Amino acid sequence: MENDPSIMESNVTANGTGFSRRQLLKGLTSAMVASTLLGFPFLSLAEKETATASPVIFGQFYLISQAITEHKNISEGASAQIFNAFHRSHPDFAAQVTQLHALVKPGQSAKTLQEAARQQGLGDLVTLIVTAWYTGTVGHGTDSILISYKDALMYRPVSDGLIVPTYCGNGPLYFTAAPPDAAMPESMNADRFTNISESADVSKA
Repeated sequence: MENDPSIMESNVTANGTGFSRRQLLKGLTSAMVASTLLGFPFLSLAEKETATASPVIFGQFYLISQAITEHKNISEGASAQIFNAFHRSHPDFAAQVTQLHALVKPGQSAKTLQEAARQQGLGDLVTLIVTAWYTGTVGHGTDSILISYKDALMYRPVSDGLIVPTYCGNGPLYFTAAPPDAAMPESMNADRFTNISESADVSKA
């Protein structure tokens, strides 16, 4: 039985909103994505809009990223940045993400997913996604886009013993933090000056 446009229109009107069920679900999903990304003030307006405009694809990309890196605690903010960079540089990115997402299975290893993707002609996409997460960049050479240096996944295995390589002695952007309090020498002790002041007042009396 073919869809009758008049019936579809009546169903839209019947829910009392003027929107179809699909539109409502998409709107709710977009709102959920938008509220999630509010916690990442470093995101640009374009990065937020790209994710909220395609909430289902963004969600699929996030799940793919977790599966292919085998890291569950990856940043939604960084995911939005990488998603935006790929979305703008690869015209068929959304369609490829949907195809790749269909290959993700519960409990699947990254190696198994990578092999399944390669068989479906999606091996290059997997390589691009893994490279983006581990190096913190999307693209190559002068066209590359820096997503994150400090939080690149390649530094996680040694994060408990080594700082991220940088010219800053205590990690990236260390110089932007307020300097630590300096220890005051005994000669500058506030109590010492208070006592001198009190002694002077007594002598004048």
